Amino acid sequence: MWFLLAFSLLTLLTCARFAASPSSARLRVALALGGATGFTILTTVAADLAAVGHHAPEYLAHHPELTLGTVLLQGMAEAMSPAILGFTVLSLAALVLALGFYRALIQPSAVVDEM
Repeated sequence: MWFLLAFSLLTLLTCARFAASPSSARLRVALALGGATGFTILTTVAADLAAVGHHAPEYLAHHPELTLGTVLLQGMAEAMSPAILGFTVLSLAALVLALGFYRALIQPSAVVDEM
């Protein structure tokens, strides 16, 4: 989750810089960091699901009143938290990028180099 948080913050910061001063270089960096954030989302969800699969039998042994289905469903629900955080950040980043594109359209002089 720490990598996801770091990439998310960098993505939002870079998108904000693009919105403040649109340029093709800033756009490329923002898109690259958005891609890194997306792949980090997939990695953290996969790691969380692997942890659920690894620890579910042990958890079930300590809580015999629960069923395997209940333990797995709860674990899968918790494993989705990186996706919720990450995709929310990517949605906000896309919104901020849209603001930058809008600024570039209404103020062509704001664009340092051609997009």
